[in-house]
Amino acid sequence: MNKFWVLLVVGSLPFTTFSQKKKSDTYTFQPISGIVIDGNLNEWNDQLIPIEDDAWSFGIGKEGDKLFVAVRVQDPVLRQEVIRNGIIVNLSYTDRKKDGAQLTYPFPDRERLRALSQNEDLDRSAFQQELLNSSRGYYVKGFSKVINGLLSFENNYGVKAVVKLDSNEHFLYEAEIPLGLIEFEEEEIAVQIVVNNVFRQLQKAAKNRSGSSPYSMYGRMQVVESTRNPYKFETDVWVFGKVK
Repeated sequence: MNKFWVLLVVGSLPFTTFSQKKKSDTYTFQPISGIVIDGNLNEWNDQLIPIEDDAWSFGIGKEGDKLFVAVRVQDPVLRQEVIRNGIIVNLSYTDRKKDGAQLTYPFPDRERLRALSQNEDLDRSAFQQELLNSSRGYYVKGFSKVINGLLSFENNYGVKAVVKLDSNEHFLYEAEIPLGLIEFEEEEIAVQIVVNNVFRQLQKAAKNRSGSSPYSMYGRMQVVESTRNPYKFETDVWVFGKVK
């Protein structure tokens, strides 16, 4: 069983984001205060916004010069995916829905995953916890003052993120991102919260195959398979707010 899980993990680690279909809902930063990054989500109280009858929910707000994000995933299938692929917080440099500074966590360690595949004694719950524990840092890209790549948990930039599984095995996530690490181009920005999953990886692969032209280098028409979202709900949201 563990070998099957690891094959899925290794083949679907997150590196980029892009939006799914447009939503009619418009979300804005929430009023928050006194957030402690411990993964318990206690300070968020009833402020988490549910998606599709609480399949997953999120909260996001700004206090001072820091952005705080919270996510809870209850849907069992999506929960397994987010443990493998992580939460992506994508901060556009403007109020347009574009890729910008991105924080991805959890970010499973590949070598640790291979080692886990040899342990046949782990049940599903234990294996999920081991996956969470295998991350060696945060994956970051697009920050003005942070080098792209793996960022240590004990970093000097003030970037923090914590994940947990509660007693019901719900996935809990909290993050703190100093806004001074990013050179924004506008006063108001768009922030994308992504519960990353294999569908997005397939969608990205299809986009890369199609490229900017429907023709291959030999002049032949390329056939791109359609990638259909297996979920009945969105797995990302865009939120708008002022950062200056």
